Amino acid sequence: MIELKNINKTYQTSAGTLKALDNVSVNIGAGKAFGFIGLSGAGKSTLLRCVNLLERPDSGKVLVDGEDMMSLPHAALLRRRRKIGMIFQHYNLLANCTVFDNVAFPLSVSHTPKARIKERVEQSLDIVSLSERAGDYPAKLSGGQKQRVAIARAISMDPKILLCDEPTSALDPHTTTVILQYIKRVNSELGITVVLVTHEMEAARAICDVVSVMEHGKLVETIDMSDKSFLPQSDIARHLFCNGAGI
Repeated sequence: MIELKNINKTYQTSAGTLKALDNVSVNIGAGKAFGFIGLSGAGKSTLLRCVNLLERPDSGKVLVDGEDMMSLPHAALLRRRRKIGMIFQHYNLLANCTVFDNVAFPLSVSHTPKARIKERVEQSLDIVSLSERAGDYPAKLSGGQKQRVAIARAISMDPKILLCDEPTSALDPHTTTVILQYIKRVNSELGITVVLVTHEMEAARAICDVVSVMEHGKLVETIDMSDKSFLPQSDIARHLFCNGAGI
């Protein structure tokens, strides 16, 4: 489904060259919930954004359904991105638009017929249990409700993949649990491949089938979360897993 091959990415900073990703390779199967976990600066968000080329690697290959994303012309890449939904830590909702219009926005800009827009928005809001808030504006919503709107917007285009960039970092523990349940529902009921970036062990444990641990731009080790006998091999994995209550 998603194959990242030998991904490298550097940035120029005031302190010199920063190697954000160092020869990272990973395979993510269709329908899986896959997590990247690590401390701040590990490179996990940069790697996530390489999947839809919001960040373009300096070298390597990004394959989605066997298609080389980096070789696509701009118009073809935009079309391909429509099947890759994304949610962020801070929701990125349009403050002057209702919940309905926020969810409808990607459908509108892709010239979807109005009847289909209405159908998809209603379906998407139902999945996140927000149908009754369709006419409200974001200012009237809690943080958790805003993130549920963001999930609905991301799935309104019927994507094959949902990229989740620290989606619960700004939320309290109870709301975090609720949001993770909705992301898991998207994965299990709709069959959408979920890729989650987090520094929170409990978030990874809640929804992920497989977790890759990152440190200093490198993929350190990959863990099958169903393997209850797993023992972390690296210092960073031991820190994350043991301090995060294990698997």
